[in-house]
Formats: sequence, C-alpha cells, structure tokens
Amino acid sequence: MSTIFERSVAPDVGAAELELSRTNTPISWLLRHAHELPDHVALRFEGETTTYAELLERVRATAGVLAELGVKRGDRVILLSPNRSEFVDTTLAVLYLGAIVVPVNFRLAAGEVSYLIDNAEPTVIVVDGELLRLGLDALRSHGSDIPVVSLDARTDGGLSLRELASASTPAPVAMGHTDDAAIMYTSGTTGRPKGAVLTHGNFSSSALRTAKAWGIDDSDTLMVASPLFHIAAFCSYLGHLVVGAGALIMPSRAFDATEILDAMECEGVTTTFLVPAQWQLLCDEPRVGERDLRLRYMSWGAAPATEALLRRMMQTFEGAGVTAAFGQTETTASGVSLPAADALQRVGSVGRPIYGFSIRVVDAQMDDVAVGEVGEIVYRGTGVMSRYWRNEEATAEAFYGGWFHSGDLVRQDEEGFLYVVDRIKDMIISGGENIYCAELENVIADHPKVAQVAVVGRADERWGEIPVAVVIPAEPSDPPTLDEVREFCDGRLARYKLPKELIVRQDYPRSGTGKILKSALREEI
Repeated sequence: MSTIFERSVAPDVGAAELELSRTNTPISWLLRHAHELPDHVALRFEGETTTYAELLERVRATAGVLAELGVKRGDRVILLSPNRSEFVDTTLAVLYLGAIVVPVNFRLAAGEVSYLIDNAEPTVIVVDGELLRLGLDALRSHGSDIPVVSLDARTDGGLSLRELASASTPAPVAMGHTDDAAIMYTSGTTGRPKGAVLTHGNFSSSALRTAKAWGIDDSDTLMVASPLFHIAAFCSYLGHLVVGAGALIMPSRAFDATEILDAMECEGVTTTFLVPAQWQLLCDEPRVGERDLRLRYMSWGAAPATEALLRRMMQTFEGAGVTAAFGQTETTASGVSLPAADALQRVGSVGRPIYGFSIRVVDAQMDDVAVGEVGEIVYRGTGVMSRYWRNEEATAEAFYGGWFHSGDLVRQDEEGFLYVVDRIKDMIISGGENIYCAELENVIADHPKVAQVAVVGRADERWGEIPVAVVIPAEPSDPPTLDEVREFCDGRLARYKLPKELIVRQDYPRSGTGKILKSALREEI
C-alpha cells in the first residue's frame, strides 16, 4: 500500500495554487512560502524539521485523503489532538479543501466530545493515535458512523492517515474573507459549549496584527508551548506563518520550566505566548539567569497577571518586550493589547484597542459609561466572529445593539488604556483554561451526598484561580470528601475542571429572595 507521501499531483493543482497564492488566506501564505522559501524551516517538533516545501507536500497529501473520505467545501472536520506537527498539517489541509476545521480540547471527556460531534456534524474526525479510544467512545455515544482517522499507525476501530492514500491531490479551493474557516468551541454559563465561527478574514486580520505588533519576519522562531486548540496559540502560529517564520512546537505534557528554557536556548526562540502561571514558573527556574537566550518578545494573556509578576518578567528576560493580549475566542484572540513600549508605565493595564477594532465601555442599557467608571467592553472589527454555530439565540444576545458583548467588566482611563475589573460571566480561569461554575455545579449536584452546591474561584499563586466546591451535605453526619467528589466528576468532565478544594457548610449567604450571594461567598473563601 502506498502512503500519503507517495502520490501524483493533479495537473490542475498548479494553476489553482498559483491563482490562490494571490489572495490573503492561510493557504495562500503557505503556497507563497513553499515556492519562495522552500528550504526555510516551517516547523520543528521533537527533533524533526519540516521545511515550507515539505509542509506544502504534507498538506496536499492530507487534503487528498480527506477529500477521498468525502470532505468538501463547507464540511466540518473535528481535530482531536495534542500539540504535534500533524496538527498544523491537518488544519491547513482542511482549509486547503475549503472545509471548516473544528479543533477540540483533547482533555475533554467522551460525553463532552459527543456533544460537539452532535453540534458540528463533522464529515470526518481526525484524532491523535493515543486519543483514538476517546474519539471512538464519543462517536459510539453519538450513535453515528462518521469515519475516525488516526494520525498514527492503524489500530482496531479506526483508519490511519499515514496508511491511506488517494490517486492525486485535489485542487485547492479559493475562499473569501467572509467564508467560514473554523469553529472553536467556548463554554457558556449554561455549561453547553458554543461554537464561535471564525472566518478566513478573521484569521487573516489577526495574523497581520500579530506580525505587525511583534515585528515578526522570516528570521523569527516562535515557541508554541500552549495547546494549539486554544485561540491564543493558534493565532500566534498564524502570525508567524503569514511572514514565513519558523515555529517550534512543544509537546502537550506537564509544563516543565527547565525543558522550556532548554528548548528556548537550543532552538534560538525569539517569540512566544504563555499564560501568567507559565511565566511564573520560568521566572522561578533556578538557572534562568545563566541562559543564552535570543528571546526578544514575550506575550501573556488568557488569565490575569499580577503587577509583581510582570515586573519580574521584565527583570528576568531583560531586553525582551512584554505585551498583554486581551480578548477571547470570539474576537479571534486579542481585541486589546498593551504594547511593549507601554509595559513599564502601564503595569496592570491590558492596553488599548488594536488595529481593526473599535470598542466601547457600556452599561446595561448600551450607554457609554464615564471615564474611570466600570462597564462592559463591547467590540466591532475585523477580528469579531461571524456568529455562534447553529445558535441564533446566543448570536442575537451576543450582538445586542450591534456590538459584540464580551462579558468582561473594565474601566478606561483618560488616555484610553483599559483595566480589567471583573467578569460578568460566572467563570474561573485556571492556568489559562476556562472553568464555568454552572457546568461544574450541574455535575456535583448529582452526587448522592450533596444536597446543594455552589462553585466559586479562589485566587491561587500558581494557577491564577482554582475551583472551590462549597457544598451543603445531604446528611450532615456524612459529608462528601474532595476525593469522592472528584472521583464522581471524573469522566463526566475534563480533569482540569474538577474542584481542587471542597468546603462543607450548612447554608450560604443569600439575598432576600434566597439567591446564593456568590460575591459574599468568594470574599469569605
């Protein structure tokens, strides 16, 4: 059997690629670099180097397999994989076909993945070999016969991308800026994920903003140490792809500061994005000051950073610019940014709107609040998502008044710099991951020893915040333990969502109507 790397290229591919290379989409960037910088390093992963010419060949090959499995323009392809070079291959292959990539958090439970299958209705599911069982279990729960394709060697129950082959490579599909490129799921306060539909134009504008803000050129090397299914890492990569820079992809395993710094030094990493908890670990590494690093630009976001940490980052990585990236999946990562030039003078601020965005700070009636007062930040611009996938009600609510409502409470100073105050949504950000209290409460409430439960976040030096379950036991003499609750939730929710502390109470602080006053509960905890 031939492999996907041993095939012919259809005669019409060259002409189609030439035409597509004149546009401004991720595939057009790849095509230009493959022809103009064929030997330039595109990717590095665990010692394996992929040039831009090789990346294009792998994308073509993967696109051919997906096409033979029935993927065509507008179809969805779920990608369930940790960080690896094939994550990039597959993503670009889906876009090459004019289809829609659906990157999924590989730490979700089978039931959670099954819901996404039901909502996205993919034509194909592509999984990392070690996640094949998760994909098959999710599909079995869903009750359909969608092909599940492993990125690795064939195992029972699935196909293998490495062993499949098609007769030729299909021609790439030209896509416009308003055409759908990806569905990236983000949980809501109801606990049901919502699929933010991001267009080719969203990704193009985000990549160009990143390249400009970071001053990236083809001599740069990005370290991707955050999960590629996250919007921040995904867009950081695109910001380097657009100019033909290289990317060092770190495997998805427990964050090891020594390993990260070793890789930075060995690979000559110049740019990276990390969440504050990860920057803290790097600053704490005993030998960080002895390193010969080329790092010139460091970005943080996805969770709050203390002023003390930001000052320490500047001292530890002297000479490297530091910038805040503030936004969300629905804004294709950053809508607001604090440039490196303002980092020292504006510690604590997340910055001002970046190119292509307009913002307002409004009250519940959509009236602008006064300078210095707290309101919700709402957005318009080239980075704002198209809609929520198959959720007209949520879309209408999000775009009430013609602006996208972020759910973030901020205040703005006289020079336009923004400072995050709180979140409207009941959400905990732990190590850069969103944990929604309602989702966790819904599961814990089913525990036989739990009568009532409220979940709140508590500040944590390492993770930023951690989820704390405050329970009223069904039997006061036999309250549940933290281990019992975590074991009960395991398999129903991703492990990072499980409570890290449990507090037993006989009642909660309540309003006059009996509603739990979570603000008071947070203050007590």
